[in-house]
Amino acid sequence: MTLHYPHEVVRTMEFVAALCNGRREGELDSAASLRRLCAEWAFPGASGASRSDAAATWAHVPTIEAMWDAPRDAVAAMANRVFRDADARPHLVRHDGLDWHLHGLQAGAPIADAIAVDAAMAFADLVRADDTDRCKRCGDDRCASMFFDRSRNRSRRFCSTTCQSRTNVAAFRARATAA
Repeated sequence: MTLHYPHEVVRTMEFVAALCNGRREGELDSAASLRRLCAEWAFPGASGASRSDAAATWAHVPTIEAMWDAPRDAVAAMANRVFRDADARPHLVRHDGLDWHLHGLQAGAPIADAIAVDAAMAFADLVRADDTDRCKRCGDDRCASMFFDRSRNRSRRFCSTTCQSRTNVAAFRARATAA
């Protein structure tokens, strides 16, 4: 399904979900793990990330998660705070075979700020489209994973087929036991 958002918005939302989920699950705990995640998602500027860069990035995760879970007006306020705190100055760029798109910070900005500002810019697009409800948490009670719902009618409830199956099996067993 193709959403009406630029590719980088969808990609950023999926990247920040992976970042927050990985941090919560203990998979992201070092500069090397941050560099690896950024390389997997082709997020620029992290190849030299240090321990202090990772710590600064982890410090932004609660704000990103709060934006994920917040109502639309609160998301707007939080995104504006991220822009102010990072002294973001959006500008159009074209590079690496990509057409014109927005960057929030100049090249060489700290990776933690770049991640937070990119997330805030993607959230700003969702706020403008009144579509923040695409930012969801898994419907499986044992899972708190974040995911970006790309379905046409925003009906996706689970982060994965594993969680969906586990919930469906539990519901089936509960019905069978009650019968």
